[in-house]
Amino acid sequence: MYKVFVENRPVIFTQNSENYSHSLCVAADEVEDITVFVRNHAKTITQTEPLVLQCFESEVEFNRLFRHHERAIAAGGIVIREDEILFIRKNDMWDLPKGFVDSGETTAQTAYREIWEECGIKGHELVSKLSETWHTYTYHNRLVLKQSHWFEFHYSGTKNTFPQVDEGISEAIWMPKNQIYTVLEECYGSIRDLLDYFLQKAEN
Repeated sequence: MYKVFVENRPVIFTQNSENYSHSLCVAADEVEDITVFVRNHAKTITQTEPLVLQCFESEVEFNRLFRHHERAIAAGGIVIREDEILFIRKNDMWDLPKGFVDSGETTAQTAYREIWEECGIKGHELVSKLSETWHTYTYHNRLVLKQSHWFEFHYSGTKNTFPQVDEGISEAIWMPKNQIYTVLEECYGSIRDLLDYFLQKAEN
């Protein structure tokens, strides 16, 4: 199964659509252009009611529908300090530090570097790999499919941060976990999914 945020709307590729009775379900082979299809059904596809593409082989349909997208690989992290999580404010949205993988880097190394560069902290320690997210965007009239690898880090240093202003980051703050749900509406869909997954995992 794949879950991709196309135009910030969730699209699920699956063989079994029984768990999505309230969602728009379509046979994947009936869709020719995934971006156009999502735009045409934008009012129907929501965070809680994704577009569900029924597939005999999810990977085959995934590769077909994103064959015209350039591929990008990024990595980032959820950084925990005591009972707080490190957030950045970029393009008027709350986000998590992440960036593209440089040549010769592992995704974990990229995540560490991007946290340092975007937030100005050092000494954060890798705890574990969390999950991956997929989303699309347009860059210079080109369609891009980004795969982001996410890691959990712990940090015990100073609360001082230094946002990377030249990358459009206006804030880097430590947000208490019990306040995160109040800002989810100002996060991209893929980030909301990741935070939901992480917070539920932390509660169990």
